[in-house]
Amino acid sequence: MNKLLLVFTLHLMTVFSVTAQQLQKKTNAYNGILLTRLTEVKTKQGNERDTCKILYLQNSSKDSLLVYKIAEGIISEATAYSLTGNGKGLNLNAKSVLNNSETADGWQITFSDAEHLMRVNQDHYVLYPKFYASVKQEINTKHSIIGLFDLLEDYLEDYSIRDIYPVLLSENRARWSKTIQKAKITTQRSQSDLKDTWDAKYVYNSLDKLKSIKAASAEETHFSKKMSYVNSGTIKMDIYRNTEDRQIISRQVIYSPLKINQLKITDQVEETGQNKETILITTINKKKIGKVKSLYLSPVEVKQLVKQFK
Repeated sequence: MNKLLLVFTLHLMTVFSVTAQQLQKKTNAYNGILLTRLTEVKTKQGNERDTCKILYLQNSSKDSLLVYKIAEGIISEATAYSLTGNGKGLNLNAKSVLNNSETADGWQITFSDAEHLMRVNQDHYVLYPKFYASVKQEINTKHSIIGLFDLLEDYLEDYSIRDIYPVLLSENRARWSKTIQKAKITTQRSQSDLKDTWDAKYVYNSLDKLKSIKAASAEETHFSKKMSYVNSGTIKMDIYRNTEDRQIISRQVIYSPLKINQLKITDQVEETGQNKETILITTINKKKIGKVKSLYLSPVEVKQLVKQFK
């Protein structure tokens, strides 16, 4: 009898194991988006043009994301993002698939229910109580990477995820709802060891859509972003970024996700003290490529996929 019971138990365990694997395979569908990015660089010395393609692959649970950058038919970067939890909070990891190494310092994300606060490393984001629970559910419980990046897209702190922003901007209009009240953010200057601490204020319109973000540091560097909802299908952002000693960036972003899958970004970069100005005009076209078999594709498979949807 004991032997029969043992055999029956092992059989059930096998059935459950196979079923679980099948369910995991079924739920872990993978989808892709392909961006074609054309950048024109205009200076007094002349003009240059650069084209690259960015392939985003994401699993259905949204806790894993892989970003391939392709230039002149060659994969220049392949970064795998994963969001995992432990007893101390969440960790966002970015790893290069090409050389199997970490691409940047990982993030640590924690939540404080009493303060409706989300911490990303040393940065603090105070959320409106009404949205805090849903944000925590999306990020802390479901481990949604895109949900995390959505919340942080204010272009004050880049968090080494600059290539993620274009796909977000053309994907989700609801991201500018009344979510963040205020933030305290620390940034590292690129040309020195100095750091700036910013107190960012978020302002919303009568429809609870983001109207503007303003921030200033003790060193009198400034950041601002103004949102304009031109009509039901077009959004414009005007961004002023003076976060370096000698560099001022004025950026305008226009896109109409409901009409065309295109995003246009114009940057005017001034190098103070050098009387140097650079204009960058970036046009990004997006195509949804649907289901793919895996996040991790071989170079040949990536090239075939890009060629198929060019």
